[in-house]
Amino acid sequence: MRGGISISLTPKEYAILETLMRHAVEVVSRVYLSEHVWEDERDSLMNLVDVHVSHLRRKVDQGTATPLLHTVRGRGYRLGPPPR
Repeated sequence: MRGGISISLTPKEYAILETLMRHAVEVVSRVYLSEHVWEDERDSLMNLVDVHVSHLRRKVDQGTATPLLHTVRGRGYRLGPPPR
């Protein structure tokens, strides 16, 4: 839930969110996500990680003024308040 509104997630989106929550405010690399969510590190999964994170971002940040899911260019993703 976010802001009292229930968010429906796919199993992969949930696994990504759980991984990001376990490392809140830390940058989590695409490789780390592919290893922990898909248990693989093949380059072909990198685009799949991006697609799932994009879908998750739309669901988690939809209708809110403050996004929680951020892309850190060249490094990965982080969950938390916007960087200053």
